[in-house]
Amino acid sequence: MTANALQFNKFEMKSNVDDRTVDLRGNGNPIIEYRESVFMPYVEITAYIVDTGNTLPADDGTGAGIGLLDDGFGQGTETILFNIEDERGNKINLARNTDLRVASVVGDFQGFQNSSFQLKIVSKEAFDNTLLKNRCNQKFSGKVSAIARAIVKENLKSPKAGSMNIDETLDEYHAWGQDRTPFEMLLDMQKLGIPNIQTSKGKTAKGNTAGYLFFQTSHGYQFRSLDKLYDTTGRTIRKYIENSKGDEDIPVGYDGKILWADMSKSVDALTQFETGAWASQLHVFNEVEKTYEVRDLKSSGKGNGITAGRHLPKINSDYLDDDGEPLPTAKQNVRQAVGQTVVGFDTIEKQVEKYQEINYNVEDIIQQAQQNYRQKMNTSAEIVIEADLSLSAGDLIFCEFPELSTKVTTIGSRTRKSGIYMIADLCHYGDVGNSFTGLHLVRDSYGVKTT
Repeated sequence: MTANALQFNKFEMKSNVDDRTVDLRGNGNPIIEYRESVFMPYVEITAYIVDTGNTLPADDGTGAGIGLLDDGFGQGTETILFNIEDERGNKINLARNTDLRVASVVGDFQGFQNSSFQLKIVSKEAFDNTLLKNRCNQKFSGKVSAIARAIVKENLKSPKAGSMNIDETLDEYHAWGQDRTPFEMLLDMQKLGIPNIQTSKGKTAKGNTAGYLFFQTSHGYQFRSLDKLYDTTGRTIRKYIENSKGDEDIPVGYDGKILWADMSKSVDALTQFETGAWASQLHVFNEVEKTYEVRDLKSSGKGNGITAGRHLPKINSDYLDDDGEPLPTAKQNVRQAVGQTVVGFDTIEKQVEKYQEINYNVEDIIQQAQQNYRQKMNTSAEIVIEADLSLSAGDLIFCEFPELSTKVTTIGSRTRKSGIYMIADLCHYGDVGNSFTGLHLVRDSYGVKTT
């Protein structure tokens, strides 16, 4: 295999009308873009295809060829078998009938003795999600994490349900699907989850820990706690370095070089303030007790103590109260009614009893989750590295960026931008000649974590 190249072990399309299968590798070495995101419930592939007209044999017995789109392929929903490998032997293997489908064909531009087009390919579940028969109309009861698995299994009817990577939740929830799609329901569930995290004293850590992410990687479906995604305990973290000297060799202790980096949009403090990332208010009118309550949610951003870096952003003292806590910058108005936040209990008495339980109130949990989402993505970076198929959305990596200084810098001259980041979005792109991995990274803090 050529250095820094992708090997296409399998890239085939199955016809919808007969038993034919076409090998897409025969079309001028296709260029692919494979994408995952912690904000996307399916994986996506864009394949750039050049068709020379000899993709398929013509049925006239002459031995001539015919183009892919001229012989019934590329109508949409075809099964795609996809298996690629990088130079280190890492694979993305989505070569089962239950994995991928053609979403669209874009282009079909005619050139000299060839045509070119784009195949948009998505997970099969992206189509299954749209079926009316798969709508969520049943009652769901139990832990939020169990409900998430049930939706993938019973509504999406995905064989991936059994292998879902799930962080178990503490809280239980009772709700009707109300004719929502499985993805709509799952995206609602992610805002209600509180992870089962224990403190050093053996107590449950709630605080600002609410908030999950539902997404798909090449390894399957993920229903992961934001706080646990940032936890480094027991995890292998790949290390990458930006070396301004352009040395050919990767320094000892690092897994690869950062070929390009963009930190231009790494901080957006105004948006953080506008969205209430550090402090917010919930204004609640309770129809049961006829009360009006203002609930403050202030946070130093520590949550349960799990952060990617060493220290959190320092807010100007003008925006702190007398106790040194951030001043609220956003609010949400809620009308709380019996049955609105505690769906599924048989009697009014049970509902009144249940909504009074600590941390059961859905609005409070959602407020926690929204604040946690904003804090955990406080800063960001864009980097490009050589293709590394071992990486997935939600992984943690260590990035070392050199100091901008007039002094001589050496390996290990780390800036406050260096440290652990989470992969929010990932794109593997290239062909059999050359390939790269582009990463959108996020983190909740600055500096290099030492413990």
